[in-house]
Amino acid sequence: MVKMKIRFIVNPKSGASRKEHFVELINSNIDATKFESEIIFTDAPGHATTLAREAANNNYEMVIAVGGDGSVNETGIGLMGSQTALGIIPTGSGNGMARHLKIPIQFKKAVQLLNNCKTELIDTLTVNDHFCIGTFGVGFDAHIAHLFAKAGKRGYSTYVKLVLTEFSKFKSLNFKIFVDNQPQEISSFLLTFANSSQFGNNAVIAPFADVKDGIIDISILKKFPFLAAPQLIYQMMNNALHQSKYFDRLNGTEIVIENESQLKAHIDGEPIILEGRIFIIIKPLSLKVVVAK
Repeated sequence: MVKMKIRFIVNPKSGASRKEHFVELINSNIDATKFESEIIFTDAPGHATTLAREAANNNYEMVIAVGGDGSVNETGIGLMGSQTALGIIPTGSGNGMARHLKIPIQFKKAVQLLNNCKTELIDTLTVNDHFCIGTFGVGFDAHIAHLFAKAGKRGYSTYVKLVLTEFSKFKSLNFKIFVDNQPQEISSFLLTFANSSQFGNNAVIAPFADVKDGIIDISILKKFPFLAAPQLIYQMMNNALHQSKYFDRLNGTEIVIENESQLKAHIDGEPIILEGRIFIIIKPLSLKVVVAK
């Protein structure tokens, strides 16, 4: 039987856990009768894209991102337009795309899923010339993403501490956007453009987002009083944010954000600064991914 070629791309800096045992866990849980596998560690930003593109050019059946949403994004860039499928072993702080695709968060189970899986096509986004697989945000989430990237310690507890510390300081932002050429004036605490449903850790910001519907979900969370925060957090963690009076939603396929200055943003949780007008476009069914059968 001809074995399928599979490459694991490990980000040694994702999440807060140690990575030394990953090689042993992968080798002991992957089906060696089905796969000819190799494991490579990244050594710099963008390295995952190079490794993924190289694997696609050499007709690998799968490339597996072992990391968080940033690693998934980098790996996905290298697989766009190819027949090589993107798989995920989630080891990041949030793992939003893995959770949306119902990939097990437990490392061993995520590897074992590959032994009996299927592939399907999903949508992706472009944000100007940047690739996005999950969410793009320009509000409080972007502010936190920039601070989180500078924090000395990674992990969920650091993220929560930043949210609690920064909440009262952050002022709502005003935006003029065009959704399929229709103008909208928006004042928001959070403004998220979503392909998938959540930031990670089951915090669902876009309850109706579907990675296969050809639609960008726009989630608008208006400024709210501090006393409303516990209920909003509960609703977000229970996929019920749409029930809040502070939540609004739009959708479209092509969106323009009018912007004349430097704007803090995040793409799949990774901080970025954007300048000038921002174009967000859906790319329907443009990436092959691995999911459970």
